[in-house]
Amino acid sequence: QVLYEVVLAVFADLFEWIKEHVSIIINLPAEYEILIEVARELPCNSRLPVLPFLSLVFNINVATKGHQDSRDLDLCLVLLISNFKEGFLAMKEPGLVVELLQGDFIVFQSTQVTHFNPHY
Repeated sequence: QVLYEVVLAVFADLFEWIKEHVSIIINLPAEYEILIEVARELPCNSRLPVLPFLSLVFNINVATKGHQDSRDLDLCLVLLISNFKEGFLAMKEPGLVVELLQGDFIVFQSTQVTHFNPHY
């Protein structure tokens, strides 16, 4: 809980920027509106740190196996925050390997795309 609160405080400006700009950045207006509608129905929705995204997960120094996020509500935002030289997000169905650097983020349909990050 303490780590979570510290991260919220440290990245408050970034999370606010995401809230204000993500609807412009992603060209998926229907999906965005669904996330906003669901967020409005949640108890304490004003405390969602990365609206319109409904959850915030920290993967610290991990490599993941290929998976789809069946519990996400369609869209997922991956934000790289770490001290590394380079990272990759691999997506099976579109056949993409996206190079990501610290501070980069990507939004994709995690319920439909098998994705993983290789060893860092």
